[in-house]
Amino acid sequence: MRYPDFFIAGNSKSGTTALYYFLAQHSRICMSNPKEPNFFATDFQHEEGVGAFNARTPEDYQQCFSGGREDQIWGEASACYLYSKTAAANIYARNPAAKIIILFREPVSFLYSYYLQMLQNPASEGETVKDFTTALSLESKRKRGHCLPDGCLVPQLLYYRERVNYAKQLLRFTKHFGSDQLQVYLYEDFKASNESVYYDILEFLSLSPDSSSPKFERHNPSVKVKYKSAQNFAYNLSHGHGWYAPVHATVKTVVPQPVRRFLMRSIYQTLAFEPKPELSDAVRQELKHQFKPHVERFSEVLGQDLVARWGYEHI
Repeated sequence: MRYPDFFIAGNSKSGTTALYYFLAQHSRICMSNPKEPNFFATDFQHEEGVGAFNARTPEDYQQCFSGGREDQIWGEASACYLYSKTAAANIYARNPAAKIIILFREPVSFLYSYYLQMLQNPASEGETVKDFTTALSLESKRKRGHCLPDGCLVPQLLYYRERVNYAKQLLRFTKHFGSDQLQVYLYEDFKASNESVYYDILEFLSLSPDSSSPKFERHNPSVKVKYKSAQNFAYNLSHGHGWYAPVHATVKTVVPQPVRRFLMRSIYQTLAFEPKPELSDAVRQELKHQFKPHVERFSEVLGQDLVARWGYEHI
């Protein structure tokens, strides 16, 4: 049974999503379908219902690469592998020669973006508290099983402060994979030059560029939920959940895929979501003060002065 040759992980959802789509355009690369199988994050998986963290068998996982050729390099982009406590060891057990690509983002910017992403997710794998600082304050209670969204299947996703322990997350991978198998990028570098990081990754994967460059477009920007009912409608219809299943099947049969994508995108953009609000300077500074020890430790592990680069030196 074949397993992927490389994995993309990270705490920048937009970054890992963009890398997935950029690399998927290369003729020698087969990326998984869906984008985030989450197969190796066994500590987040559940047996109930259907969702992003629904447990898969190895045979199910192989189907994610059903379109792949033997002469292609296979890859996937499950962002959560970074903060899963089991993923690094599980990947190594299945493919010790795998290469790992990781994106890290400045902690406060990441955490706020991550929180907004959780608000977009269904309650079973997401957030329902509408205030950022309140959601952060509930972490200790949630670890005791309290104040969780109704139907929550993966409470670990709401342990926000654990997400910024970057040194611990990186060390889980360095424990198993050598420096020649690990490539770490900072989100701001990737954002500043998608192209240079893309070609650097091709070299890391021992691939030559294709005759044409990929389309470097923005993917998965942070937004705020505008109307939850509209979001739920769009999500359930597009995935065929519950009583939407027959409607989903009919629409899929009679409406061409480009038209379906355009209509769903319009619903999301006009009814479900709106541009994210800015985080206040006071909250940002307070969180930087709290997270500074993590940034200092991560700087030591990574060998870069991120205290200065991320603006923590005068906190």
